[in-house]
Amino acid sequence: MAHFKRLLATLSVVGLAVAQSSTQYCDSISGICFQGYADPDLDVTVGLVLPPLSTPPSDELIVQMVAPVSNGYTGISLGGTMADSLLFTLWPNDDKVILGPRWTSGYVLPDVYTGPTLTLLPGSGVNSTHITATFRCQNCTTWEDGSLGSGDLTSFGVLAYVVATTTSPADPADVASTLQEHDDFDFFGMDLSSAHSDDYSSYISGSASSSSSAPTSTSKPTSTSSVPPSSTSSAPSATQTEWGQCGGTGYTGPTTCASGLACVAVSPPYYSQCQST
Repeated sequence: MAHFKRLLATLSVVGLAVAQSSTQYCDSISGICFQGYADPDLDVTVGLVLPPLSTPPSDELIVQMVAPVSNGYTGISLGGTMADSLLFTLWPNDDKVILGPRWTSGYVLPDVYTGPTLTLLPGSGVNSTHITATFRCQNCTTWEDGSLGSGDLTSFGVLAYVVATTTSPADPADVASTLQEHDDFDFFGMDLSSAHSDDYSSYISGSASSSSSAPTSTSKPTSTSSVPPSSTSSAPSATQTEWGQCGGTGYTGPTTCASGLACVAVSPPYYSQCQST
């Protein structure tokens, strides 16, 4: 059976000495400042932003994944292991971002995981060298048999990431495509208390100002694209904003986009998104 290669269970052991630690960096395109890590060898950047601690506990966060387009796929684990953790797989299909959540209870091919709602934010896309997915992830701090920071969003967490450099998805257009085992992986530690931001509301609305302090270890895309999420968006409103879902299988939210936007079928029939015309 096709499977991910290995994310050692020992990565999640409390008190593990983690060689790499997260730092803050700001993305010059979206203006979002993340707590994360840029791997200089695998050329992968992973970042997180959580809602402010002053607000009631939330089940959402913003995630950024940046990886070379030459990778067959790139994946991350919010729980630091492959088994019993919320996973995300990412790869380009031409100029489209193919991103989705997965989960497995063992060291076999993770299944597509229903529950999280993913919404791409500005700064996502594909260019000649890198793919970037900057996305809001709702219903993502807890998952089957696990949670971010073991349920304490002010604790220390371990995140892991994998790269497949010699294999590609069987069907690159399908977010649920069969995958072969990855070629390499690594992990880093994060003090989750430092990942909370008072600017979270402006980040998810796309109104954050740009910053000149983005990391230099990765290139940022110039075109935007799509993400097929695993569930419907939140409650309907009169019109949908840019990057918001406007159609797809089982979708019950707004289907009319705001002025200047068009509802584009980016993963028919599963997902349509409001994009600039």
